[in-house]
Amino acid sequence: MIKSLIAVAVLSASCLAQAANESDAFVIAAYGDSTTAGVMSSGGKNIITPGNELAYLQKMLQSKYGSAIEVENHGLPGAQAAALLYRKGQEDTSLWRERMDNSSAKIILLNFAINDARHFFFKDKNAHLESPEEYARLMTELVKEAKAHNKLVVLQEPNPICGKAERWNVWPYVYQLNEVAKAQDVPIVKQWSAIKAQRDWQSGMSPDCIHPSEMLYQQKAQQTFNVISANFDKELSQPGS
Repeated sequence: MIKSLIAVAVLSASCLAQAANESDAFVIAAYGDSTTAGVMSSGGKNIITPGNELAYLQKMLQSKYGSAIEVENHGLPGAQAAALLYRKGQEDTSLWRERMDNSSAKIILLNFAINDARHFFFKDKNAHLESPEEYARLMTELVKEAKAHNKLVVLQEPNPICGKAERWNVWPYVYQLNEVAKAQDVPIVKQWSAIKAQRDWQSGMSPDCIHPSEMLYQQKAQQTFNVISANFDKELSQPGS
């Protein structure tokens, strides 16, 4: 199931990237896990919904700044921060550096934590185990490399999770992400905090209690839109520059 979802996510990102390259687009590239890709549980299985956060975000941004705004969705189900930074099986950070070299994006969104916490909780042997502190180190490396390529960076807290998945203990990762945002002086979208503040927030989750419903994806998009437009209104208003 994860392999098929990854294939769909990669195809979607490829199509968006091709469209962006064929125009003078202001590109925003979003990297993250299944909640970036737009996975939603439905009928006992996971699907990638077209009503995902990044699709809503693009509509919102284009509505305010025009059609030149393009949002690339590079979310991959099961991804954690280490998978974006390192080549498989190697402590070699050239993968992210090469991606930044070849990216036309002006803004980079980063959304990791849920799988990082999950793999660490279960001590998965086939994963790069990320304690909250190791996660912070990896996220710092991702931010620094993106900034070194003159990218604007926005961090995103993960959405909270519920049910049995709560034992993965994602909160320490959320705390560390906010520390990274402070240290690197980059904006952060406080998805965890905003969703947790809602009464009966669990009702906005998919049945698996890990992935949002379309309604919650739209709310996440609004939060991300608010942060991006508040911090980069000038840049977005001049997409050709």
